[in-house]
Amino acid sequence: MAQPIRRILVPTDFSEYSRRAVELAISLAERMGASVDVLHVWEPPAHLEPEILVVVPGEPGTPLETLGLAQAGRLLHAWVESYHSSPVPLQVHLERGPAAETILRFAEGGYDLVVMGTHGRTGLARLFMGSVAQKVVARASCPVLTVHGTEAAEAAEAAQPVG
Repeated sequence: MAQPIRRILVPTDFSEYSRRAVELAISLAERMGASVDVLHVWEPPAHLEPEILVVVPGEPGTPLETLGLAQAGRLLHAWVESYHSSPVPLQVHLERGPAAETILRFAEGGYDLVVMGTHGRTGLARLFMGSVAQKVVARASCPVLTVHGTEAAEAAEAAQPVG
């Protein structure tokens, strides 16, 4: 007999793929009486040390990590706010670290299902960029449902400026 799904984890990178994953998770949770937790993992830029100070004229320096986490927290709360009318309450979590490893560690906290968006990269893009979703699928101890974007979402993602 299948284990009931009571807790769903949705990692997000704020993309349209993640938005579709949250919407699917909410729909599943509503039908199953489950809760949904949304997780964003902030990873410091690989080429910068998190202790680097960012200086704004007239103010003392602030560590890059402090600014990055604060901005990620604001984005996460604003992003989830669009679901405030959802019949399923959303819990919000912000973590720091390598995305796949942090998601896997977090999922060990008693989740029955992980629902996450995937960009669906193939070929060289996947080889060079890697896939957080692929790593989570391969190593998670609970089921992982991946959600691909629509053609419209893929076009919107491609049109977004990088950086």
